[in-house]
Parts: sequence; C-alpha cells; structure tokens
Amino acid sequence: GSGTCAATGQDCRSSACCEDAGFTCYEKNEYWASCRQSCEPGEVNPNDDPDFQTPWTCAVIGATTTPGATTTPGTTSSPGTTTTPPNPAPGQVFVTNSAGSGKARLFEFIAALTDQPVPGSRARAVHSSGGAAGGVVSESQGYGLLLSGALLAAMPEDQDREKLMDYTYEMFLGWRRMCELSKASGSCQDDEGFQCGAGQFPCLPHWKFDDDLKYVIGSGAAPDGDADALAGMLLAVLSLERLSQAQAAPEWLEEVAQWTYETCKQFYLSSTVSSSSGAHRIVKLGSCWGGWGSQGQNPSYHAPGVYRMCRDYMKSHDAKYGTSESEGDHFASDWDRLIATSYKMFEATQCESSGLIPNWAKVYEDGPDALRAETGFSGSGTPGAEYGAEASRGVWRVALDFLLFPGEAASAAGFLDPVAAHLETRESGGNWAQTLRVDAGCLVESIHPSWSWNMFMAGPTFTSLVCPSNSVASGRQQELIDAAGAQVASKAIDDYYSGSWVAISTITLNGDLLRAAQNSGLGGATGTTGTTTGSTTGTTTGTTTVSTTTSSGTTTTV
Repeated sequence: GSGTCAATGQDCRSSACCEDAGFTCYEKNEYWASCRQSCEPGEVNPNDDPDFQTPWTCAVIGATTTPGATTTPGTTSSPGTTTTPPNPAPGQVFVTNSAGSGKARLFEFIAALTDQPVPGSRARAVHSSGGAAGGVVSESQGYGLLLSGALLAAMPEDQDREKLMDYTYEMFLGWRRMCELSKASGSCQDDEGFQCGAGQFPCLPHWKFDDDLKYVIGSGAAPDGDADALAGMLLAVLSLERLSQAQAAPEWLEEVAQWTYETCKQFYLSSTVSSSSGAHRIVKLGSCWGGWGSQGQNPSYHAPGVYRMCRDYMKSHDAKYGTSESEGDHFASDWDRLIATSYKMFEATQCESSGLIPNWAKVYEDGPDALRAETGFSGSGTPGAEYGAEASRGVWRVALDFLLFPGEAASAAGFLDPVAAHLETRESGGNWAQTLRVDAGCLVESIHPSWSWNMFMAGPTFTSLVCPSNSVASGRQQELIDAAGAQVASKAIDDYYSGSWVAISTITLNGDLLRAAQNSGLGGATGTTGTTTGSTTGTTTGTTTVSTTTSSGTTTTV
C-alpha cells in the first residue's frame, strides 16, 4: 500500500519510493518498476528473469504517496451500501468529437502492432509489447477483434468498408488459429467438451503464443480477452446479418457466426462457476483458475454487456447453430444469473465515494442475495489493493454494457455515476489532476502513478463519462468528456497496452461503439441524444438512425 516504501526486488509503482538509501524507483514498463541504484534507458537488466529480459524505460517514479494513507491487509467492504440511482433517460448518451476518428486509430493500431505471420494464411496477429518479443496474447488479439468488429458494425457505408471487412476476418483467423493450437492440452475445457469446429477445438484459446503463432507459451484461457473477442465477433455478425441484399454479406459470415455461438456457450461452461448455494454464478480468472473466495477474482474481467449479447444471440441463433432449437432459451436464465452476480461483485468491491475498484479481490457469497469482498489476493504482478492497470478496464466493460443495453442500464448507471462524479473533481480548464482520490475504509488503497498520462488508466476511466451522471450537471459532463477526448487524441499508438486503450477509448468516447450497437440491433433502438462539441446528435425514438447536426447547421445522417 501507500504507507511503506519498496524493498529491492519489489514492484515500487504504487509506493513510488525505495526503503534503501541510494536507490531510485525506475520504471521498466507499464507492468513493473523496481528500486535500482542506476538505470540506462533502453537497456536490458541481466538480473531480470530470462523470460522477461526486455528493455527498461528508466522513467523515475517519484513520491506520490497519499498523505496519511495506511494499509490494512485484507480490508473487508460492507456489502449492500450503495444505492442504485434510477435508470437514466432511455438512450441518453454523451459523446465527443474531440476524441478523433476511430477508423484512423484502428489503422494506426494495425500498422503499429500487427502482422500476418502465418505462411499461406490471412491470419493477422496482434503483438503485445509493440512487436518486441512479447508474443501474441489472447488479450491483444481480443482487442484487435473488438476494434475491427466494432468499426465494421459502426460504418456500413464507409469508403474503407472492404478493408474493415478484411481486417475483421483476418483478426478472426488469428483468433481461430490460437484456438486450434490450444487443442493439445491444458486448456481446461475438456471436461465441458470442446465446442468449436464441430467439437474439435476449445473455443477459448491459451492466453499466450509466440509471435509467429506456431506454439503455446502460456496455458489456460483468460476471460477478459475472450469477452473482448466475443464483443467484436458479435457486433460484426449481428450488423452483417442486418444488411440489405444490396450490400452482400461476406462469404465468411456463416463461419464466424457459428464460431461465435459456440464461443458464447464455451465461455459460460468453462469460464464461470456456481457458488456452493447455486444462487450465484461468477466469472473465474480463466478456464483453469480463479472463482470464489481464496481462489481469487479480478473485478475488471467481468463483462456484463458481452454476457447479455451472448444471452440474446444464443436465443436467436440456437435453431441454426445450437444442439437444439431451445438451447438458447435454456441458457437465458443462466446468463442472467451471471450478469446479476457480476453487478453484486462490483457492488462489493467498488469504493462508494470514489467509484474505484481494486485490481484483485477475494469474493464470497454472503447469504442468498449478496456478496462480500476483501483484498489480500494478487495476480500478474499488480498490487491487489490498487486502482491500476487491471482495475481501470472494469469501468470500460461496464460502460460497454450501458451503451449496448440502455434498456437494462440501471446497474451500469449506478456503477458509473460515482466514477463520473470523481472525474468532475479532477478536471479544470482541460487539465487533469495528477492523482485520483483514495477513500478511507474501502478496498482501494493506492492509485497507479500518472493515471492521466497512462492511457491504460485514463482511457478506460474516461469512458464512464458516456453515461449521464445524476451527480454532474449535463453541461459540465459535456466539458469533461470533451477534455477526456482531447487527452486521448493527444496520444500516439506506439506501444501495445496504452496504444490499445487509446484506440478502444476513442471508439467509446466518439460514438462509434454506440453506432455499432445501433447497427447491430442493440442499444440505440431506444434513441440517443447526446451533445458533441459543436454539434448535436439526436435520434427519433424507435429508429436506429443517428443524425448529426454540425455547427454549420447542416444535417448529415451517419
């Protein structure tokens, strides 16, 4: 926590100080910093684990401790203290023009982070660590599928539509290859049965592969990448199915549509687990680990919007792709229990005033109706009680639920409201404060340093602003989202993790994800009114047309 300085060999990002005289906290990358006597930017430290001998940035992380903060191991939150605000007016969404073009960001992402490494295949791989020897992880490939599928859905008339279709299918082929390479062993999906490719392959790939997509490096599936990939596949398939006959669907639509159905089913069976009472069902840390109590939870892995999409997709597509015409109906209540459990988990882990959640937690059933959470668990080298590189993404995953399903948005709005209210206190004249607030008596004890400049922190946190907050005046909220968009727009995509969040935040803040939802028959069917810089975006209720009135007064339909 923020009360003690790091010893040599410990991660010093959250403490931002070193206990040994003559040592400085130097950053290696966004995942690690440690106390060293000297550091040369770009060097590889020979003392690093051989698997992690990658260059150091050597950025000095200065003392940013919270005054008077004390760390109590295993703080327990009291469940049921938050009250859910009423549903926002149906379809009210804030967007901004200041964030820039989502398509331009996708193309930048593809140029910076991807290639087609498999001879004779169109499969496109998204490299973690910006093309260095970071390998291909399911998280990175999931981001690629999410971005390409969402933009394909958002832009049915775009001049680059053929390119968007190609990129989406190429990302899918990379994902499919990862699933095929996961067949041999250790996928932890054998018990439930492989669901993909007529039962030949697990639908949830191992979490890490080499850069040429030839072999597995890290085994077991990770539900965050799996859910993001599903979001991209679902938006692509649903939007393509709605096209008029004049716009021919690509020949790969059936293949991807079937794989998507099977992946939804595999995710439920292999990456979620019931509580002992059966009243709750929670997302695990992956197909092989995590779950209830000391097994550990990552709040940011929960993607209720994707679970709703899977619920509805299985219901509408079971006759075509399921084992029976009623399979989707049987799964619907299971998906609903999973969604409800995710929001109870958020309620148990979220700080009531600041709206923040921890990177990691232990979650327990507290009777038939509630969950309780405590800290004292950590994975991936990030501090458990920090609002950091893991936790921030949870805000975006809830914002996605709000954009996709405004008619079911009460829980999402209740979660996002205090985050937006917190951001209001952090912005002045277009500038963002250097720190976020740490509340006493909740599970978050520290904040990742430089939150407003690290786009994997700022980007997803900013996306809370798409949902109208009961605590922020609407004119002020528009100022905030405009300032957030400008901050995201100022960053280049020149590395994997921050770069990915620049792109994802852009399509969330600028309305692309909202348009993708509308063009997929989701969300926007209730109509949206959000203002953007110099323009107003509005729809008539019951249609999925968004007409944008620009500052010159002309009306264009997007």
